[in-house]
Amino acid sequence: MKRETIWTKNYMLLFGVNMLMSLGVQFLLPTLPLYATQALGGQQSQIGYLMGAYSLAALVIRPFAGYAYDVFDRKKVYLFSLTFFALITYGYPMLSSFFFLVLFRFLHGISFGSTSSGGGTIVGDIVPESRRGEGVGLMGMANTLSMALGPAVGLMIMGRNNFTALFYSSALLITTALVLAFFLKLPKVKRVKRTLSVDAFIEKRVFPIAGILLFSAIANGGILSFIVIFAGDIGVSNGGVYFMANSVGVVLTRLFSGRIMDRKGPWIPLLMGYLSLISGYLLLSAAEGLLLFVLSGFIVGLGNGMVIPTLQTMTINSVEASARGVATSTYFSAMDIGIGGGSIMVGWLVGIFSLRTVFVINGILCTLSLILARLFVIPTYERKYRAVMELKHKVVKKHTENRS
Repeated sequence: MKRETIWTKNYMLLFGVNMLMSLGVQFLLPTLPLYATQALGGQQSQIGYLMGAYSLAALVIRPFAGYAYDVFDRKKVYLFSLTFFALITYGYPMLSSFFFLVLFRFLHGISFGSTSSGGGTIVGDIVPESRRGEGVGLMGMANTLSMALGPAVGLMIMGRNNFTALFYSSALLITTALVLAFFLKLPKVKRVKRTLSVDAFIEKRVFPIAGILLFSAIANGGILSFIVIFAGDIGVSNGGVYFMANSVGVVLTRLFSGRIMDRKGPWIPLLMGYLSLISGYLLLSAAEGLLLFVLSGFIVGLGNGMVIPTLQTMTINSVEASARGVATSTYFSAMDIGIGGGSIMVGWLVGIFSLRTVFVINGILCTLSLILARLFVIPTYERKYRAVMELKHKVVKKHTENRS
């Protein structure tokens, strides 16, 4: 039997949309603090509000976005979200105060939360079921590559405070992503009527998966906030090399982890991934210089490149097609909460322990996730996946009988 292909026209278009959109976002991450302080008179102590507004808005909108993607036409909701995303970016050069910048970041977070939830839902629709893990894993490389390239390119475009060129370049990338998205031809998915209730916005069937993702995200959140500070403490002048090494690790394992998920199920990639994360965090806690610092970033990247796409594929597989929007938004909400909560938790813990001890705690969280995955999450997932497949076969059989 001929193997189904991943690289269809739809898949390549969606990959391009994700890549361009992510590049536009990454252009702004290292440069907005400079814009806030140098152009709008903001204080360094206020910079946290920019990140907080963006993350909070994405978290708030995700349940509603998931509902919309399941109840309404997915492509139309996706195009609307991308349009809003692009328009907001064009408005940055017109801002006159730090207050309006925070407001725009909140609006941008809303559009990002909706758009990213849509991309995560649509990939489950267009990838063949037999290669879903591989398709999800490779799609995530668009975000990884943009994280590796975007900040440096954004700073280069900005040059000496040329913020206007920076913002319009970002907006142009997102607009190009929007144009590409118009050419997507999505398969028809049965729409459902949902009464307005908690269950309409949160998919409880993926709670176990979201739970262990939460622990991993908490660990990642602490790294994002404090790795540059730790680099200075151990004499590494450029903490950014950690993220470069991390990106290389993520790309390498995303090339094959999804294929293992499709052929062998989730246990092997989760085992390999969590063991990598545990090892990476323990190495980081022992780092005294550049070598172990960079090596730990690479190994943590290997772990994230296996764990995150595996859990996302499990999320998609745990529900029928008509519930993928809410399931995906629930998954991403756990990631948002974990990253934001991890930053707060580590900030609290460093007042009690050293950063080295915090990295050991990260390893303990990942160990707990691995144990829960083996004992509870995977058996629960397998039951739900079988139920979804049985329902799908019944629908197909009924449809075939009606046609005959």
